[in-house]
Amino acid sequence: MIILQISYNWLKKYIDINFTPDDLSEKLTMAGLEVEGVEYLGEGLEDIIIARIEKIKEHPDADKLVICMVKAGSDTELIPVVTGALNVEVGQMVPFAEVGATLPGGMQIEEVKLRGELSQGMICSKDELGLQEERAEGIMVLADDAPLGGSFIKYKRLDDYVFKLDLTPNYARCLGMIGVAREIKSLYAQEKTLNTPPISFEEAEELGNINDYVKVEIEDPDLCPRYTARLVKNVKIKESPEWIQRRLKAAGIRPINNVVDISNFVLMEYNQPLHTFDFNKIKDGKIIVRRANAEEKMLTLDEEERILDDEMLVISDPEKAVAVGGVMGGANTEVTEETTDVLIESAYFNPVSIRKTAKKLGMHSDSSHRFERGVDVEKAIEANNRACQMLAKCDGARVVPGVIDNYPIKYEPAVITLAVERVNELLGIELEAAEVKESLERLGFEVEAAANADQFEVTVPSYRTDVEQGADLVEEIARVYGYNKIPSTRPISKQRGKRSPRQKFEARVKKLLQAGGLDEVITYSLQDKKIYQDLNLTQFEDYAKFVSIKNPLSEAFGILRTTLLPGIVDVLSSNARRQGSEMAVFETGTVFRNKGGNNRPEELNKLGGGIFGQNNNLWQQGAPNFFALKGVLEMLFNRVQLDQYSFIADNDNRDFLHPGRRAEIKYDQTQTFGFIGEIHPELADQNNLPAGTTVFELDLDFLFEITAEKSYQYQRLVKYPVLARDLAIVMAEDIAVGDIHQAIREKGGSMLKGLELFDIYQGDQIQDGYQSAAFELKFQAEDRTLTDQEVNERFNQIVNHLKEEYSAEIRGN
Repeated sequence: MIILQISYNWLKKYIDINFTPDDLSEKLTMAGLEVEGVEYLGEGLEDIIIARIEKIKEHPDADKLVICMVKAGSDTELIPVVTGALNVEVGQMVPFAEVGATLPGGMQIEEVKLRGELSQGMICSKDELGLQEERAEGIMVLADDAPLGGSFIKYKRLDDYVFKLDLTPNYARCLGMIGVAREIKSLYAQEKTLNTPPISFEEAEELGNINDYVKVEIEDPDLCPRYTARLVKNVKIKESPEWIQRRLKAAGIRPINNVVDISNFVLMEYNQPLHTFDFNKIKDGKIIVRRANAEEKMLTLDEEERILDDEMLVISDPEKAVAVGGVMGGANTEVTEETTDVLIESAYFNPVSIRKTAKKLGMHSDSSHRFERGVDVEKAIEANNRACQMLAKCDGARVVPGVIDNYPIKYEPAVITLAVERVNELLGIELEAAEVKESLERLGFEVEAAANADQFEVTVPSYRTDVEQGADLVEEIARVYGYNKIPSTRPISKQRGKRSPRQKFEARVKKLLQAGGLDEVITYSLQDKKIYQDLNLTQFEDYAKFVSIKNPLSEAFGILRTTLLPGIVDVLSSNARRQGSEMAVFETGTVFRNKGGNNRPEELNKLGGGIFGQNNNLWQQGAPNFFALKGVLEMLFNRVQLDQYSFIADNDNRDFLHPGRRAEIKYDQTQTFGFIGEIHPELADQNNLPAGTTVFELDLDFLFEITAEKSYQYQRLVKYPVLARDLAIVMAEDIAVGDIHQAIREKGGSMLKGLELFDIYQGDQIQDGYQSAAFELKFQAEDRTLTDQEVNERFNQIVNHLKEEYSAEIRGN
């Protein structure tokens, strides 16, 4: 976004402003033209006056110093000033700082003795006054007619304020002084006159007509609906008049020469970019507006060779391209000191085409900034004539009669039907029809009554390229009415907002995980592909289906994530590096996977998390984090009523996990919907993670679909007693304890209300290759007190089943 600088004094040339600079700043901001700051050009120069050097004496004790006797007013005595400037002369009018004055840099002038001679002030240079950055070679010399004793600020027209506007794209019309003046006009309730510059100049009839010199051909009118050209001969390239330079400087534009400065002046005045060609460098005087050829090369004004393509618009002659249309001119037709004849281009280019071209070539210019937002197509000739008027005032310049106006696609103003009722409905206020009409007319819209008495037919002016529909007009009415006057109200709705079933499920999952001791985190969806390589994730096919970002801010945000793991690992690693002793986190979020071609990426909702720092090694398996996180997931599955889930040893190609401490999470023993596992020790070390750090990821969409149809059932507390039995068995060490747990649960039937593993043991009392597992079984009936005989029968069935299926033996004391 470009910051536009607007001069307060220049602005007053177009409209009579009686707002103070501070008041105008506030009103512009409230009207939508955000003012980032206001700068007073004379800041720090209030104490500088205009003086004259009356005499110059040699310094008695310094060869490089002289004593200037300065007169600061008609009735004042001569003031001695010691200086080392080499360009001082008697009779010069100079900026002078008296004793007690303060310069822009904060330096205070005092009475001093330099090598024994009294100095009572300072004759200033441009850099000392803050008027240029580089160090000046000598003092600043003013014109002979500068008023003695007068204010330096007023003499140099620095008594001005510069508004710095941060404009959004829909305020493109305000990228010029007339556009801003038009907006200020709408701020006044009473009628104000917009003073556009009167344009008149003499054409050199003896030169014939422009058609005798110039031909313009538009090959692609969709990209260039209008192209105008005028020719000025006998131009002398020189410095611009001081008043033009002053206004350009206030706008933040560096003066170059009269031709370039005038085109920039019109740019800032009309918001119409112009381009000036050295006419004698254009082959046969013919301009062709066409698409560039593929791989066509061109050297632009910034001395860079550009490689073009056939989607870009160029201005060319029969032999070569002479400008990238609407973006930048070519070096081969640049206006130089030898230029005598100038061809002025004022055109309208397709905004989308200009935006794409400037972006592809990396050439953002003042012209492209305006063309890609839309300029006033109807003002192309007026802006061209304004430039001719200003050039005609230069010594000897002659304007060739006539203007070429190639206008293949004529502008048709949009007409929008607007109902007063709709205005009040959107704004929440009660405006009368007359107020609506008056507000729009203040903004320059033509308003006519429609067939329906409550409606208007509104004609959109050509400079309002941002207005396309009724809602745009309502916004304009709100600006004139005043946003601060619209009352704050809550929107009325007959339907109460509520979460969808999926949102409710996700919220419940989050609460359950938080209850399990995990904290929610949110990580970036944009990530670095290198992270996936560092974590060995690219070996897993789904994780390598990257969706690349065309114009990433940096490589760190180059792709859309395919899994939540990199973000989770980064959070754990960051906290571990900051000496966090333990951490447990989870995240729900969308991952994206490339489906190839022009297909939209696949979007999947995932649940992931990680944990480190758990020290309760209850099962003496050396993996407390794994079992702690597994326990949280089991709690989650049970609470969302997910049945038939199981943790199966993972044989998949997940090389980023510990080979002996990872598991697939399956539904109904067949469908994998997640995994859990410790980060591989080598990767944990490389990422500053504590040993044993464990992560998981689940398919949240699958989890919702499987449990969505289930309704919660509540049972009253059973009043009959529980009969408990302990079961300790010995079995081969390659048998999963989870399989034994599941077998006991199935054989226990409805009578088995509780089952808990409380011990796993391998040691001296157990044969090599075997392990011992101990369970507590709780039996209970809902309608009666169970007898020992009933419980023993069911218990024996369980024992016999374990013997037959798993060759398990009851362990003796």
